[in-house]
Amino acid sequence: MTAQLLTSELSTLVQESKRKNPDLKAAAEKSLNDLKSLPRTSEAQITADLRYRPAFVKPFLIACSTRNPKFAGSGIVGLQRLVVSNALPKESLTEVLQAFRECSTLALDIQLKVLQALPSLLQNYASSLTGELFVNAFQVCFLLYSSKTAVVSNTAAAALQQLVNSTFEKAALKDDGTTDEPELEVPIGDGTIWIHGAELDAYHLLDDVCLLTDGQKPQVLLAASLSQNFGLELLESVLVNHADIITAHPELIHVLRQRLMPLIIKILSERASFSITVRTMRILQLVLSRILFALANDCEMALSLLNHMLDADAAVLWKRALCLEVFRNIHAEPALVRSIYAHYDQADEKRNVVRDHLGSLVRLASEKPAVIGLGQQSSIPSSLGPDDTSGEQAAVQAGGLVGSIGASVTTADINRPGISAQWSMIRTPCIEQLDKSEPPNLPATYIYSLALACITRFSEGLARFLLPFTVPVESRSKRKQSSAKEPEASDSVDNPPSKTLQRNQSFRGRKMPVNPLSLKDHVLYSQITTSGHMVEHCWPALLAASSTYLNATMDSENYHGLIRSFQKFTQIAGLLDLATPRDAFLTTLGKHAVPALNSTSILPQANGRDTLINEDAAASDHDLSASPTIRPQSMDMAIPTMNTRHLLCLRALLNLGIALGPFLKKSWTIILETLLQADLILSFSGPTGRKQPKRAASKAESEAAAEKADGSEDHGLEVTAAETAASRLLENTADLPSDAFLDFVRCLCSLLHIEDSLQEAKDGLLSPQPAARKHQKMRSVSGIPVEGGAHGRSNGFVIDKLDDVIQTNVRRMLQPQISESGWGLIVEVLTDLLGSNRAHSDVRIKAAIALNGLLVSVAVCEESLSAMERDAVWDRSLYALLNEISALYKSHFRGTTSSRTCEVEIHRMALEALKSILDHCGDSLVIGWKSVLAIINSIFDDPVSAGHNEDKPAPRSKSPLLVRSAFGSLQLVCSDFLASVPSSHLLSLLDTLYHYCAQELDLNISLTTATLFRNVSDFLQHESERISFEYLGSNRPSNQDLARWAQAEDVKQSRTSMWLYLLHRMMLLSMDGRLEVRHSVLHTLFRIFDASSDQLTAPALQVCFNTVLLKILEANTVQYSIPEGSVESEIQDNMAQGWNETAIIEIEGVANIFSQWLDTFKGNKGVATMCEDLFERYMWFLNRRVLSVSNAVFSAMSKMLTEIENSQSADKALLMRAWQLWKGGNPALHTDTSKRQNGNQDALIAYLDCLRELLRLIAQELEAEQTRIILKQLRACIVDSTPTAYSADLDRMTTVQAMVLEGIKSIPTNAPDIMPELVGSITGLVTLAYEQESDQSGKKQTFVAISKAAMGLLEACVKGHIERTDVHPISLVSNAGNALGVPIRLKYKWKREGKEPPPWVKATTTAVSIFELCMPIIQSSQEAKPERSNFWETIIMINDGIIAADCGACTNPADIPKDQEFDIESYLRMRKLVIPALGSSLIPDTVRRKYTESIFRNSIIHEPHPDDLARPGQELLEGLRSTHIGRVNDLPPSPRSKMCYLLLDDLFSLVATHDGSPEQIRLAQAAAPYLILRTGLTLKAYIMDHPLRGRMPQPWSQRKEMLYILRKLVELDSEPKAIPAAPRITSEHKKHLHRLYPLVMKALKAAWRDEEMGRALQEFLDAVGDDFGI
Repeated sequence: MTAQLLTSELSTLVQESKRKNPDLKAAAEKSLNDLKSLPRTSEAQITADLRYRPAFVKPFLIACSTRNPKFAGSGIVGLQRLVVSNALPKESLTEVLQAFRECSTLALDIQLKVLQALPSLLQNYASSLTGELFVNAFQVCFLLYSSKTAVVSNTAAAALQQLVNSTFEKAALKDDGTTDEPELEVPIGDGTIWIHGAELDAYHLLDDVCLLTDGQKPQVLLAASLSQNFGLELLESVLVNHADIITAHPELIHVLRQRLMPLIIKILSERASFSITVRTMRILQLVLSRILFALANDCEMALSLLNHMLDADAAVLWKRALCLEVFRNIHAEPALVRSIYAHYDQADEKRNVVRDHLGSLVRLASEKPAVIGLGQQSSIPSSLGPDDTSGEQAAVQAGGLVGSIGASVTTADINRPGISAQWSMIRTPCIEQLDKSEPPNLPATYIYSLALACITRFSEGLARFLLPFTVPVESRSKRKQSSAKEPEASDSVDNPPSKTLQRNQSFRGRKMPVNPLSLKDHVLYSQITTSGHMVEHCWPALLAASSTYLNATMDSENYHGLIRSFQKFTQIAGLLDLATPRDAFLTTLGKHAVPALNSTSILPQANGRDTLINEDAAASDHDLSASPTIRPQSMDMAIPTMNTRHLLCLRALLNLGIALGPFLKKSWTIILETLLQADLILSFSGPTGRKQPKRAASKAESEAAAEKADGSEDHGLEVTAAETAASRLLENTADLPSDAFLDFVRCLCSLLHIEDSLQEAKDGLLSPQPAARKHQKMRSVSGIPVEGGAHGRSNGFVIDKLDDVIQTNVRRMLQPQISESGWGLIVEVLTDLLGSNRAHSDVRIKAAIALNGLLVSVAVCEESLSAMERDAVWDRSLYALLNEISALYKSHFRGTTSSRTCEVEIHRMALEALKSILDHCGDSLVIGWKSVLAIINSIFDDPVSAGHNEDKPAPRSKSPLLVRSAFGSLQLVCSDFLASVPSSHLLSLLDTLYHYCAQELDLNISLTTATLFRNVSDFLQHESERISFEYLGSNRPSNQDLARWAQAEDVKQSRTSMWLYLLHRMMLLSMDGRLEVRHSVLHTLFRIFDASSDQLTAPALQVCFNTVLLKILEANTVQYSIPEGSVESEIQDNMAQGWNETAIIEIEGVANIFSQWLDTFKGNKGVATMCEDLFERYMWFLNRRVLSVSNAVFSAMSKMLTEIENSQSADKALLMRAWQLWKGGNPALHTDTSKRQNGNQDALIAYLDCLRELLRLIAQELEAEQTRIILKQLRACIVDSTPTAYSADLDRMTTVQAMVLEGIKSIPTNAPDIMPELVGSITGLVTLAYEQESDQSGKKQTFVAISKAAMGLLEACVKGHIERTDVHPISLVSNAGNALGVPIRLKYKWKREGKEPPPWVKATTTAVSIFELCMPIIQSSQEAKPERSNFWETIIMINDGIIAADCGACTNPADIPKDQEFDIESYLRMRKLVIPALGSSLIPDTVRRKYTESIFRNSIIHEPHPDDLARPGQELLEGLRSTHIGRVNDLPPSPRSKMCYLLLDDLFSLVATHDGSPEQIRLAQAAAPYLILRTGLTLKAYIMDHPLRGRMPQPWSQRKEMLYILRKLVELDSEPKAIPAAPRITSEHKKHLHRLYPLVMKALKAAWRDEEMGRALQEFLDAVGDDFGI
């Protein structure tokens, strides 16, 4: 590329100079030929060859010297190419520079080529361009710089900068010392130095530039000229790029000291232009930041001048802004600030630059309060103008100002008050506006924003340097491995901590922060001391300036930055152990963390508002009370509200508490009081509070409203962040050393305020109405006056925080040194507070919650402790809990109702705490049981003592709520931890159980306590194989004796005495006035006896019987026998009913126990006495004549008798005593006192059970009189039985009825005089149901089932004893038949039949069965005729009942055919028995007539006309001769037609001739009249009715009957002696035809149209003729 370009330019010169310049042409041709002759292997080879051909550049030099633009253009291009490619021979440098100088005035392109070549020339030939050549090169550049063409001038300026940079870069290179260049001696302050070469060039250049800039004549660059602005630019470039080179060369430092610094002072002191001042400020800033140490004395004046220009009268606004921008940049370099401070402020006889600067900032901040919107508190700037976009508005409101910093400042923004990144900042800082000749329009608040930046950067710079030194060395090396993180010392208010620092000497063994001033061996200790000195002496000015800005109007970003810097400065002051600045800053921050008011305000409380109390505490507050604690008294006062800035300050304050906790000591009060005030305000204000009356908005309210523009979401986030910081602060207390922790607790407790309860504003948790308040006020660190009534809220806050601290420091509280751990202090404060009647109720309750939380947390902590340490912790926790309860009642003054309610609530919580402790450590508790039992018994007004006198009433309980709470602990002890209770406390435990069971406030607890006696009993017995009381020396020991023996040294005697003492206590409880309690106690007592019966010896049983069981029965009788009139009748009845129910349980329980003991008492003489005593008590109970009690007595007797194997093993007196009880105690007529009226069935069942057992034992010796008594009582049991509701004895017997039958069966029948009584009793049961018929509406029982069952028993009894010789069979069977005849005769008429078979069927079967068995025996008996007659009367009655039936009364006609068949079968069985014996001469004729009459009456198929039957007093056949009007209606046949035809046949059979025996003749004679009447009735009905029918046929059933009768009459051969002969007619076997002949003739006349009937009648007449022989 170089060869081509050179060839082109040489060719151009040759062409252009052919005629004009031969020398140029010749030189050009020669150089062109030389170039062509060079080998073109590479570009580098060509440049190297040309470098050694000095003649080659001659044509270009000639062309430039011609000053002809055409020739000079090509020439300068060639030279420029040779310079750039480093192909120019060094020998030609002078000529080349001369050519450049000659061309510098030519055309623009030529000048630019020259400028392009100069930098390359200085770069490629730096070693050769020294001295005169160096000056020539700069002369060319300065010449071009002075061009009026802007392009050339600007390009020359850039070239000058490059040349200057190259010069200083060349000066930085170390010389090898072999140069022959001349040296020059130059001054360096107090001495001189020899320099040469590049160093000398740099020295001359810097010196001349400074002189030119100052407008003076240069010493080397004589022809040069330079504008002041550009000169300053060159100087800035040198300082920016070559500060290190300058600091390494003292001669250059000397130039700056002699030339530059005076120039800077001069420019700043004069009214220089904006651009000059900007350049100067930039240079000064570079001097300060780069070479301050070398120009310290010179910079002092400059810095002082800057401070001076900050004053309002010292400089214009833009110059003050420039000064502040410089300071802002200085503060951005903490090391520079420290250096300035060390050089001036810390040095003697030096000006206080830094302190003066901060003082200037203080004056500046307060210069124009209106400009920065200074007020009582900080606020955000007012809303944006109408031209602003909604996006910017949202950005400002959200506090995110990133996009608005670069926005242009409008005219409206210039004078807008308040500091905001939107209008208080400019797009480009003044010090960066190098291209501006005039100052910009600056916002009025710009300098204030710069001052604010200086303040924040100053603090942050100190913190950035010092805070790392506070981290312990060990923590730094292990920071990444540490799992337990602490908040970093430099935690900001904006971001969560990203690093942690560990603390030494803290409770948990973590490293505490280190005071940097203690690091005397550190390499940076001098800077550390400088920083400490700076903090110690600069804090007043910094605090004053910051305080001003804290109340100014500014946006969120600036405010956050201010708070962040404020926090960091406070932190480093604290870490440096500078208490005064630390406390001053904490106080200021605290004042700005809560709003300030101009006047006293009454702070109303609003429920549900966000507070800094944790959610659990807030929830507990809400649970305790839903009413506000404090009500406003003045509605005209403004309610303070906390905005996000208050919360920001609060969070910063809390972070400082976290970081400086170990060093704060009493300064904790500042933080805690501020936190308290913030909590109060947050709880008193908000949308849920009271609405304020509408009025004109004040400035403070307007600012608050503007602050709310940050958005409710931001406010909520800030509240959450503040809550988190507060939680971290409290959690951090776990790392505090003991002394620091105690300081914290003391400061926290010092915030408590107790008011007189008689004048308290309101018991916020428990009192429903507000009371008058005292107007006491409390001045806080924030300056907010708070009403005295708000102390309740503040005290609650303190207690909540103390509770959080307790939970965080549980491990600390386990330490044995209670004075160092804070245990003693915390417990004492909380105990005094909760026990004070002068404190609010809600405060006392909160104190109780905190104290109980401490005690429980310590007790249940899983920290590994030795057994002794663990016992000590538990003991002091329980003792503190007992003291807490004692503190509630130490005052005799009981206070108001709400106060007493509060005490009950606190007491309840203490009891719940005890339960929690026992839940965790009850099984391991060794000491402290005295406190445990004392706490459990604290619910009673009087103390509980062991050996309680049974005559003394149980102590009165304070509240049912306390009873329920305390019982949980007692239940735990008795259920799970009895083994842990020392023996010395067991007696107290028994008394405690007694009192809890006897208390009357909570029934359920009394019931449950009764069951706990069983647990204690089992515990007392589990180690004893046999229980004996021989050591007592009495069968009836007293309560005091048992209590004394319970304290015996002998463990066995002690345990057995306590066991009997337990039973005695339960015996006393069995007399409790509450039914449920008595029953529960008794059930438990009997279960205890049941479980221990195997362990008791016979003497021990007798002691228990006399001491416990008999007293239980006696006590019941005494309580039942309360004199009438002592209470109301209804109450008396209820009490009696209750004691009866108790008696039942007692009777049953004693019987069960006594039954178990009988085996143990075998052969013991004392059993008779015990039974006598027991039965005597039973008789007392029977005398009450109460069914339920009687039931229990007889059940108990049955159980006891069951245990007796036989009569031989039973005591006779015992059996007789039992018989007497049974005989005189039939419960059939006893009173049913139950409300449900269940009847006497259960009592009767027990009564009958007892009879069964008695009969088992006395049956062999049973007398007749006893039998009669038994049968009488058994009938009474049935007759007087009142069954339970919804029970029936229709289908099946009741249990009582069944048991009565079983009792009858079990009665021995050996004695002859027992059978009649027995059968009579059974027959009475058979007819019992029918005897009650007349009074069924008033009876609940039907006795149907037992009647049927008794029939079977009757049959078995008769069959079993009929053959006995000492029994009269006829009377026995007669009695049985008479009883069975009752249900047979009531067939279909008795509606209560029950299940199959019906009673009449069962009776029929039974009767027939009895007669079949007994008839032979009776026939052979020789009993008198009356007894026999009665017997046959009974048979006839039974037979008539079988064949007769009132079908109209049958409820189910469908059953009639089936029943007819049954009756036919039964009748046939009876006929076999009756007919052969009925004709006997021993039987009266009246009996036979009754039998045949029964056959006649039941053989009628169709009902006859009433006139056809004989009336009373008439002959039997008289009705056949009478006349009457016939009937045309159809007569229905009998439903039992089959039975009728069977009986009709039997009539014919009885009259028919047989063997002619007297018996048969007597039967025929008895039946003949009834046969004539039966057939005559049918013929007469036909005679009277048929003519009236006309042509209507006779009904089929009547026709069938008549034809059947006519046929049977014709066929009958009657007994000759049965029917008397008719007058004048002789016949032997057809006499019956003759008696009916008249009727047949009349019937024949009536049947003239009825051929079939006529034929039948004709056959009748034929038979009569045959008999006559016609």
